Amino acid sequence: MALEKIARKIPASLWNMASEKLIDLVLNSPNASRMPSALAKTILYYWQRDQLATEVGLYRVLEASMILEPEKTISLMEELGLPAIVVMLKETL
Repeated sequence: MALEKIARKIPASLWNMASEKLIDLVLNSPNASRMPSALAKTILYYWQRDQLATEVGLYRVLEASMILEPEKTISLMEELGLPAIVVMLKETL
């Protein structure tokens, strides 16, 4: 399943917390060189406009975190109590 569809299934009530935790994961990743520059620019665009906690902002941060830290991203979704999201993310690996 595409990450965009997976991001849509994250409850809106968790968008803010999920985007904050995912951005921390992305920023602290030692694998930063793996991130396409276009994706980094897109995330920066949404960040500057305070839109990371929107559906599209969350999708882009989820995309980056799955590129840089897929296992940690899946663990984070487990911590947030989203087992269905965990299953879908594992299927994308």
